[in-house]
Amino acid sequence: LLANASVGGFQSQRSFVSPAPARTHLDSASQGGLESTTKFKCTTDATAKEVNQRRIMLQQLAKIATLPTAAATIIYPPALAAATETTTTIARTITDSSVVLNNDGSRIQVPLEYIQTLDAYVVHYYLFGERFGAIVDTGSPFLTCPSTCRAWSYKYKWGCYHPERTFDSGFSNTIEGFDNNQGKVVWRKAGFSFDEDLQPQQNLTFGVFGPDLLDGPGGVFFGLIKDTDKWIRPSFLGQTGYKSFCVDLRDNSTLTLSKQAMILGDDYIPLTRDLNRRYKAPVVHYIAKAAGFIVNGLPLKLDDRTPTYVIFDTGLSGMAVSDELYQGRNLQARKNREKSLWGEVKVSFQTKAGDEVELSARKPITTPLGQDTPWTKFKGNLIVLGLAFLDGTSMSIDIDDNKLQLKK
Repeated sequence: LLANASVGGFQSQRSFVSPAPARTHLDSASQGGLESTTKFKCTTDATAKEVNQRRIMLQQLAKIATLPTAAATIIYPPALAAATETTTTIARTITDSSVVLNNDGSRIQVPLEYIQTLDAYVVHYYLFGERFGAIVDTGSPFLTCPSTCRAWSYKYKWGCYHPERTFDSGFSNTIEGFDNNQGKVVWRKAGFSFDEDLQPQQNLTFGVFGPDLLDGPGGVFFGLIKDTDKWIRPSFLGQTGYKSFCVDLRDNSTLTLSKQAMILGDDYIPLTRDLNRRYKAPVVHYIAKAAGFIVNGLPLKLDDRTPTYVIFDTGLSGMAVSDELYQGRNLQARKNREKSLWGEVKVSFQTKAGDEVELSARKPITTPLGQDTPWTKFKGNLIVLGLAFLDGTSMSIDIDDNKLQLKK
């Protein structure tokens, strides 16, 4: 199915029709240069009721309507806790005219489109003059596109790949892993922009996904991890010079990229790079230490000897936890004869200012991370929070300063 790398790397492709929306969590390292990926989500002023209604609909689409629905809330100090009634638009048409670029080109705001069949937010951009769509993903580093050129393939119209309009990137092909999919990626180069009328093209290296990575839970991803190990292929943010971003999935969902810091004051959650520096994860995920983790009213005992790290993943629909934590929680629930294993989950963080920020979800779909991860030497609790927790918030990250800010 995948031809050897000739012009653009792919000469044949096949089409799949899959009823299941693309959903993911952490991927594992494989040969030839891999990072870890996750997927995404966030919003602006949606109420808990609206979020819950949307989650019910999405779970029906995913054929998991029999599972409890996940509603997301985020609790801030009283001064920030005011909420207003709004109406959420499930689907809307996005045009290039919605892109906003400031005068010096240092900041750009791009609209996001919610796609029901993917249970995901998609950003649109141009490669070699062709319009593409990709899932906004704070858990992977790459700009990517599909190897296909069809009106509709792999659950969504990702775009049409024309290898003859690209040129050699200087990087050899690799085998990459996303979700539980592994497949060949061809690395090419072409002119990129969000809006051809507003923004001059910049030649960027991008990955071309073949059928193995597009099938099943796979898809095309727009990675927002900037920093990686040297042997990893170039990240999108590393090539473009953006130092900060905001994924805002409240009323009118947008992605903002900035070449200057976006977070002011001490109202932020400090991020840590321990998984990369100490435990050799190949990419720098956006990770914070949890101040508290409570399931069904029962707190998890946290201490510095066995830290609890939380990855913010806008591409995961629910939650993923390390195997030991998953099994321990299973035993605890049986002992207490609890009706639900993950009934109500609350995760809290301490800001630099000393305030507490709490993310919570009711009955989030929860899976174990498994043993096949890039940080096998890590001894502690690892939690990946996805859409069930992040929906209804905006998440800003100053990458170089290791700062993360959540707003309702």
